[in-house]
Amino acid sequence: MRLALTSADLRQLAHTPAELAAVTCLRLGRGGWTLGVRDPDGRRTALVAIDAEALHERLAAGDSFVELLAANDSWRLAGPATGGQLQVVTGPHHAWQQARVVDIAGAQRVIGPGLDLIITRCRRYLAADPSGELTELTELASAELVYRLPQLCEDGLPPVLLAARHARRLVESLATPGTADAERARAGARAAATVTELLRHTVGAHVRAQRGIAAQLLVDHLGSQAAARAELGIGRSTLCELLSGR
Repeated sequence: MRLALTSADLRQLAHTPAELAAVTCLRLGRGGWTLGVRDPDGRRTALVAIDAEALHERLAAGDSFVELLAANDSWRLAGPATGGQLQVVTGPHHAWQQARVVDIAGAQRVIGPGLDLIITRCRRYLAADPSGELTELTELASAELVYRLPQLCEDGLPPVLLAARHARRLVESLATPGTADAERARAGARAAATVTELLRHTVGAHVRAQRGIAAQLLVDHLGSQAAARAELGIGRSTLCELLSGR
């Protein structure tokens, strides 16, 4: 897939007849660059770099194709330039700020009712819609999606998603049927309160300890706390607390 926009692409767009200039544009979809017509009714199914009308105006003002390419860093997507199976992630609103390139070679796929989640080898979480367009998700958003599914094959799930499934079973184990009598309802309310305290104190402390162990391993692998902070996206005080076991 070709990800770089070239002078040849702009030159081809510039040949668009004046009567079609307002609706003809260069678009970057999951398969690369195409020259086509804007989607009707304002819908967007790809990233629009520039339309022919705007290009004609820039050329008339004296800009060259080379200058246009050099001045538009926003047309260059973040992510790998080469790989086994590159795909453009456009996001739900097809905005350049949301776009990046990912390599989905060797990715894990988690399929469930209404869910098609792709987990790349570098641990990026991508949701695929029915048309195949990809949107990048945070790890938390992915865990929430997996948590909400009534059923899901759990073989090979990453630890965070497997933990989300365990959390769902914990909640289900506390469910009180609608036909429960007063005694069972009382017991259900007390059990939920007890588990809440267990999670807040004992389980929370143990999860934080595991986070500290993982953070220390990362520091050891990267060779410095500064590198680990950058990798984890946390501040100095947070990392120090994790490493100290607090």
